[in-house]
Amino acid sequence: MKFSYKHTLIVLAAVMSAGCSDDVADEAYYTFTGDTVASYCEANPETFSIFTDLINDTGNDALLSTYGHYSCFIPDNAAFETYFAAIGKSYSELSDDEKKEIVYNHVIKSEATDFTSDRFEEGALYEPAMSNNYIVISYKTDAAGAGLQIMVNKDVLIVERDIEVHNGVIHRVSSVIRPTEEYITDVMLNPAEIGEQSFSIFAEALKATHLSDSIKRTYDNDYVCPSPNGIMHVSGWPMRVPTTKRYGYTVFAEPDEVMNAAGIHSLDDLDEYARRYYTNESDDYTSRGNALNKFVAYHILDRRMATNALLYSGACTAPNSARDRMEFYETMYEFRLLKINVGIALNRSERNKSDYVALDESRSNLSAINGYIHSLKSMLVYDAPRMENDVLNCRIRFDVYNVPPQLTNNNIRWQLHGMQGDANGYTVPHDFCGKYMSFSKETAVVMWASEGWSVHQADELKLNGWYDFTLRLLPVPPGTYELRVGYSPCWWRGIAQIFVDGEIVGIPRDLRLGLDNPLTGWVPDTGGPQDAENDKAMRNLGYMKAPASMWNAGNQRTLRDQGPGGPLRMIIGTFTFQEYGEHYYRAKNVYSPDMEYNGDYIELIPTNLIDTEDIY
Repeated sequence: MKFSYKHTLIVLAAVMSAGCSDDVADEAYYTFTGDTVASYCEANPETFSIFTDLINDTGNDALLSTYGHYSCFIPDNAAFETYFAAIGKSYSELSDDEKKEIVYNHVIKSEATDFTSDRFEEGALYEPAMSNNYIVISYKTDAAGAGLQIMVNKDVLIVERDIEVHNGVIHRVSSVIRPTEEYITDVMLNPAEIGEQSFSIFAEALKATHLSDSIKRTYDNDYVCPSPNGIMHVSGWPMRVPTTKRYGYTVFAEPDEVMNAAGIHSLDDLDEYARRYYTNESDDYTSRGNALNKFVAYHILDRRMATNALLYSGACTAPNSARDRMEFYETMYEFRLLKINVGIALNRSERNKSDYVALDESRSNLSAINGYIHSLKSMLVYDAPRMENDVLNCRIRFDVYNVPPQLTNNNIRWQLHGMQGDANGYTVPHDFCGKYMSFSKETAVVMWASEGWSVHQADELKLNGWYDFTLRLLPVPPGTYELRVGYSPCWWRGIAQIFVDGEIVGIPRDLRLGLDNPLTGWVPDTGGPQDAENDKAMRNLGYMKAPASMWNAGNQRTLRDQGPGGPLRMIIGTFTFQEYGEHYYRAKNVYSPDMEYNGDYIELIPTNLIDTEDIY
């Protein structure tokens, strides 16, 4: 998955990491034709006659002749002949379903984006192909060492790129794209998929703990879309609703060479290593109380993310804060967080910025039917003293959309909708996100995404009606924290009663009180020492300015610098969590069904850090 606000060309970064020329191999630059995808293929039979036959035979010629945004990775005739030889079938022997699958594997149908090569970066394209498989982009040095070649799914070369047509873009590729049909564990054991590295020990541990079975789900077969056409009207707006409910997983795995360097040469060795860091309540590897089980579970996220989807990198981050971006994700080792910093630095120390677990991006983004595998350069463990006292002893800020894996797996998080196409955003059924986020049946759910507003990471949750909304907080280590909620006050917001872990917190909070209301204590910054005093005065009233790390691309200001009508942070209170476990934030409408709740982001900060906290 990747995001439509990605405008920066990542080729330079890829080149720097590869240590070679800073130019992608120049097979072709932008070419524009007056054709559609279908007519261009038909007009070039010497190259694309077989693909033309495929789209004609499957009825997709009409689709690819209409207005839209189609990004097509089209094999040439020679590539198809090689493919037919490999599968032992001629074109005439292909079934209708096989023909359709081939077409759908090579075409991305987008609402608004043509995936030209300047949108490529190491990782997956943020919208799936019509087969619902994601296309992975990578770079490698060409045989002559003169530049970089652009690869699809690690082994398919883009021979000619950026042929622009009226309804999209065509990239000619050297081979037929054949998405893997193997699960994560099987991919780990397949030399054709993993290249020169080996994950035999980690794969054995996945099997021994039966976590390999726990992550095999791909779709929720019990899910029924509440709308036959995938569109629902919410509060007068047409909104998309997921037509399917997809699962996905991300596995961070140490290759055998990394295991060996740590003295691990067998499953028994890994078991002994795991017991150094995790308590062992059971010798049964399949028990969640087993040390090896905990070790493996901490390497797994219950959401499908390529390396370029691990961190937000869109326009809503202030330019001077881009290098400080971080995200927190709960792993399948329940209630244990993984911190990811820029550079894909896992569990980076707050005291020593060079102390982290590095990811080998060039050997990552290994695609399986149920997710991705990313290759690590050193051992990843949840070392409780280090994590509690250092790595996670920081301000933990997370977008509301970060918490439910369902929003990532179903391509809702970080997807810009705006006013394009036939809908303005997403809505979801009230139980779609399970334990992570739930709504009463009286709640009208609207999920917007825009880079032109004063919101964190472009995402915004709006609730109307007699809403009752519950969000499972990210599980922080035991300790005492201040809980804050980031939101945009407006006259059309309502009044909400806040609950934490089922208990009422104070009096109802008026979400209409903005920067121009003296009850919030806001005054503009001057750039002098008085700013800190003003911040303290706001805190005494239960408010804070928005962070200076967040950016409004519309007016080119940080969210801290917005004038009246800008966003705020509301201090909910101080809470002590005695142990690792689940905690919940709840907001309930107590005023009017005509007003709304605005959900943006949440902060949990250890109270010992408040006095030294920065403005970012």
